[in-house]
Amino acid sequence: MANETIKERSLTYWKVEASTYSFSVSLSTSLSQLLGIRFLGMDIALLGILVAVQLSAVGAGALLGTILINSYRYYRKKLWLLFGTTNRIGWSLLILTITIPRDLGVLLLYLIVAASQASGAIAGIAASDVGGDLVSRDRAARYFGTLNSLMNLAALASLTASVAVFVSFGGGSLEAYITLYITSFALAIVSTFFLIMIKDDPIVVEHFKQPRETLRIRSQIKLYWELLAAERAKWYIAIIILYTAAVNLPASLWNYYLIYSIGGDEIWITAKAATTYLAKALMLGIWPYIIQILDVRRSFIASLILISPIPLMFIAARSLPSQIALEIYSAVWWSAWDLLTGLYNLYLLPRDLRPAILSLITLSTNISAAISSAAGSIISTYIIYGPEVTFAISTLMRISVALIAIKKLPMLDLKTVISK
Repeated sequence: MANETIKERSLTYWKVEASTYSFSVSLSTSLSQLLGIRFLGMDIALLGILVAVQLSAVGAGALLGTILINSYRYYRKKLWLLFGTTNRIGWSLLILTITIPRDLGVLLLYLIVAASQASGAIAGIAASDVGGDLVSRDRAARYFGTLNSLMNLAALASLTASVAVFVSFGGGSLEAYITLYITSFALAIVSTFFLIMIKDDPIVVEHFKQPRETLRIRSQIKLYWELLAAERAKWYIAIIILYTAAVNLPASLWNYYLIYSIGGDEIWITAKAATTYLAKALMLGIWPYIIQILDVRRSFIASLILISPIPLMFIAARSLPSQIALEIYSAVWWSAWDLLTGLYNLYLLPRDLRPAILSLITLSTNISAAISSAAGSIISTYIIYGPEVTFAISTLMRISVALIAIKKLPMLDLKTVISK
């Protein structure tokens, strides 16, 4: 009974921590590319490097995170606290890059982003491992749907504040950026306090007390190959890797294209992001019920298919109202992706394999995303109508992967308990 009380309190604290974390990080990350464009003179090539650094750091963090968590799983909550704090505070310090010469500012931006992303990857694996034991499988869809919904509402609140600040100070205003990054830092401190309050499952964590063999990179890679050979895992992982590559081909283009080709500004970008979070928050309250009707697999395939045309729709949306409408459409299906990939990642394989599968997915998807983003930057820079070509290729790749998923995506039954 006492154990259940501890778990319920931790799940409540997690909702508050996740909300304040989302408010802080949504502010700092949504402005990171804009900060580089406005004050550091970054073009598509430099933005492509930024995206590659961002994604590669997540991959490196995933590899290191699994080694740490598998070797010191008894301390997984402390690892979540250490690296989670570094992640959220690091992002809020990006404003410091404009206090030094531009060339050094760009390098500092890359360094802070790399450290924050790697820390976030480690914290994410630890958090998912802890959360997978705090939340029972039968309530997973509803709890994580609520958690994601709260995070999206918090992000919506932060971006609504961003719009108000930019309207007050003016788009591109240095004062607006300083105000928003100070706010991000303050909320990072608040969220860290609630992260401290979350406790691990005391019964489950006792099983991790016995000495564990320290994993080395070679043994970790061997474990990855074993997972890729598992029938239930290999096609899911392949689909996630390929779809991530397709999605990230134009990763460095969205904001740049919106500003210089469509004619938007910070108010457009923050208004679009706020719309996304509002729509996601609403849909994450609905998707658990849709999943019960359609099942996890069918819902996932539907999201893959209907996300696919978004790049071409983006090019065609030349006004703020049409961009807002596109964000609503996009958020409906990306909210499904967020929830469904989380469920697959946590419950496709047994508990003992959870850190490894989380790490493998994080590492492999971020490597594929980094390579794809770099390729997209090259295409956009050196080919006539490069950005438009990149968006078109991304759409075709997404459709191709969705067709593969129709045949190969494994079933996931949330009512079946796999405890080991």
